[in-house]
Amino acid sequence: MDKILYLVSFKYGDRFGDTNSGNCTVFIKKGDYSESEVLEMFIEGIKTNFGFENEEIVITNIINLEKIRRELEE
Repeated sequence: MDKILYLVSFKYGDRFGDTNSGNCTVFIKKGDYSESEVLEMFIEGIKTNFGFENEEIVITNIINLEKIRRELEE
């Protein structure tokens, strides 16, 4: 597979000033990326999946689901 599946947990502020949390799966194509590029891909994936535009997003946790799947298969 040329993509890796991640589960990304995050917090965001809504238009009322409340802090909410959520989880989102994000696929990233395998490649040589800098840390900032990967974080930007996660944020763009969250914005796309949740329809966010101007919400401030703070990533709180990243889990590589492909790695967990491989470990369970062993």
